[in-house]
Amino acid sequence: ARVDNEGTAGLRSAGRGLRALRRALVEALTPDRARILLWAPVAFGLGIYAFFSVNAEPSSWAVATALAVAVLALPASIRARSGLAAYLLAFAALSAGGFAAASLRAQIAAAPVLSRPLDATVEGRVAALSRSRADQLRAELRDVVVYGLPKDETPMRVRLSLLQGDFERPVRVGDRIAVYARLSPPGAPVEPGGFDFRRHAWFEELGGVGYARGPAMLSERRPPPGMGEKFSAAIAALRDRIAAGILEALPGERGAFAAAIIVGSRAEIGREPLQALRDSNLAHLLAISGLHMGLLAGIVFGGVRGALALWPGAAQRFSTRKAAACAALVAATAYLALSGASVATQRAWVMAAAALVAILLDRPAISLRALAAAALLILLWRPESLLNAGFQMSFAAALALVAAWESPWGRAARRAWEGGGRASTITRWVLALAITSAVAGLATAPFSAMSFNRLSQFGLVANMLAVPAMGLVAMPAAAVAGLLAPLGLHEWPLAVMGWAIDWILHIARWAATLPGAVRMVSDPPAWAPPLIIFGGLALCLLRGPVRAAGLAPLAVGLGLWVTGAPRPTLLIAPGAAAIGVVGPEGRSVDRARGAGYAVESWLAADGDGAGQGGAAERKGLVRQGRRVEGALGDGWRVIRFAGRARPETMARDCKERVLLIAPAAPRAPEGRCVWLGPERLAALGAISAEPAGDRLILRSALAETAGRMWTAGAGSPDWTQEDDPALATMLAAPPR
Repeated sequence: ARVDNEGTAGLRSAGRGLRALRRALVEALTPDRARILLWAPVAFGLGIYAFFSVNAEPSSWAVATALAVAVLALPASIRARSGLAAYLLAFAALSAGGFAAASLRAQIAAAPVLSRPLDATVEGRVAALSRSRADQLRAELRDVVVYGLPKDETPMRVRLSLLQGDFERPVRVGDRIAVYARLSPPGAPVEPGGFDFRRHAWFEELGGVGYARGPAMLSERRPPPGMGEKFSAAIAALRDRIAAGILEALPGERGAFAAAIIVGSRAEIGREPLQALRDSNLAHLLAISGLHMGLLAGIVFGGVRGALALWPGAAQRFSTRKAAACAALVAATAYLALSGASVATQRAWVMAAAALVAILLDRPAISLRALAAAALLILLWRPESLLNAGFQMSFAAALALVAAWESPWGRAARRAWEGGGRASTITRWVLALAITSAVAGLATAPFSAMSFNRLSQFGLVANMLAVPAMGLVAMPAAAVAGLLAPLGLHEWPLAVMGWAIDWILHIARWAATLPGAVRMVSDPPAWAPPLIIFGGLALCLLRGPVRAAGLAPLAVGLGLWVTGAPRPTLLIAPGAAAIGVVGPEGRSVDRARGAGYAVESWLAADGDGAGQGGAAERKGLVRQGRRVEGALGDGWRVIRFAGRARPETMARDCKERVLLIAPAAPRAPEGRCVWLGPERLAALGAISAEPAGDRLILRSALAETAGRMWTAGAGSPDWTQEDDPALATMLAAPPR
């Protein structure tokens, strides 16, 4: 009996322990209502991602159903008694709302897009100037007229690279120009699954891109239509005058850098300093983003509050903190308009405005809730921002910094900071800068590598040396120059700003030239980014010991990335402008010049730092005049003919396990090869090929994206399946 009683007591004790463990797990894993807002942008973003991931345009019924779920589930989540039920209902409502918002935004952004390339005289107002990949001056035109093209088919915006050298004409923002140009629709992906510029251009209302065939000529000035366009034109003209004044006071690359961070004009930034800034991970200093907006708002906030403190009795009559927040909000809004209001600057303004409004409402200015509200507002306004590297990196850095600040370790660090003596002030500032740079760098590194396939090895050191010059010297000097400009006294603060810019550029060049400064990174496997993102969100948003659960998916995602994803053996650019085959030394390409964007994109996705010239010299492809041949594996070979190859010439090579590419051949040769001629190449766009025994598996960029509204008319999988069943058997099913 005594043994039975002891056993029963032990079982009861074990049961109580299990029940306590269950309660602890439920408490840790069940979110409370107050923290639902933190996951709101995550749920909304999942719906947006679902919209952009499908291969066909969602039907109106699907969008209406998503909208109905959002409208019905959100009130139900508020009335739910259980925290877990409220969380699940809110998550479903926000995900459905994100899907519907992305669909509606795509419909609203619809604008005419060129259906074919054409040569024509283009007239329009210069809305912005920038630099192309080839370092050519590039103009974005609005209020466009394309002679010979009906008005309902004319794009709202076009972007042209202008002639340089002897045929160059001075062009300024606000000018109305006419130029004879080659116009084309926005480019399709250069490989299946690659970046789709057509989708990006769709949301920018950019209906054509091209290059000038003649000099730009000033045409008759006429006011832009509508009050909004007139206001935008006036702001653009003011920006251009300010940029010209900055370049006059600070000639050369210093003035170009200053114009970029003050008014967002990057037309004068040369290729060499820009590449140095990229390789040293300092290019973010050029874009008017959260750093610049935060510094400006902080300078105005501190300056106004300090000035009000000198007024006797001001603090007793009204809140100087709220007055300073209002002044900073006005300054940030003016900066937004003056800088051109790019998407990155809009994101920065929303984040700064959320912090300043929180001060006005007596809430913490820097918190996870304010950050979540800013992210949700941006995604509701521009759902396509989710796919933008700038959005991903800026919010990743902000989330990691705020989460680190609010964590137990962050609170302990703040207490140590506040309790330190005067002798350790410099040490504490240096340590804080190092920790901040390290946290932000680690948070943004995966997104930078995913988008640009490059990692700066010395970015932390470069940022620690350059960011203080930006925050303590360059931006305050820019603010003083803006205040003194009406008095004509802006030159001396700009000179001080120039000294800081010289230091930043010196650090960029020094870090970029160190051995191993840049490491190329290949594209991650499909499952790696979701695991990395989910792990990072868990580390930042969960509470208590369960937060450590985010380390597992993060480690798995990084492990999958390190092991690498197999790259296509053969890549064919749109129209077979170039081909690339994986050989013993890496990817070998068939041409050292031309189709540079496609070839460089392939090499970057491979994690290959070789340039196009180096890749053209590798083994893997054998060149014999206009004929190029390479081995693919499993006995398969690829042969490409340039020019108008005759069918009888190609017939000698048209054998089993041969992929024959002839972009200009008049007709197919006789034989048993797989033949890609003009019609098939036009219908498939960029192609990847992978040998699989007796089969050659092809993927088509156009066939995989033909169902979306931004790719209408750019090739259709129906053509390959119905009119060409032999080719359809080789096409891989589009990824879902």
